[in-house]
This record gives sequence, C-alpha cells and structure tokens, in this order.
Amino acid sequence: MAAPDYLVCLECETPTYTFEWREGRIVEALCMACGNDDPSAFATEDDLEEMALRDSEREDS
Repeated sequence: MAAPDYLVCLECETPTYTFEWREGRIVEALCMACGNDDPSAFATEDDLEEMALRDSEREDS
C-alpha cells in the first residue's frame, strides 16, 4: 500500500500531514492540533470510512 496523503487523528479528527509510513503502516505521527503522537490513534481516510461503516452496521442491529 502506498503512503496516504494524510492521516486523521482519532483524538480530535484533524487531518495531519506529519507522519512516517513504512511497509504499509504508520510508524510515527504527530497531530499539530491536539499534540497526539500515538501511531495507533491515527487512521487513513479509508480506515476511517471502514470504522464508520462498522459503527453504522452495529447501530442497525
């Protein structure tokens, strides 16, 4: 997977362009809005869409 143009901070939902991507995953990231620097607390746009779909499917159940 090619590196995305940006990641979304899951703490404040702000796009961030300050990150390191290696072998298809987030290695380092920094949200300039809230200071989050936990790589597991960021998502690609595609990952965010998948999370939203899963959440809406749970609500429909």
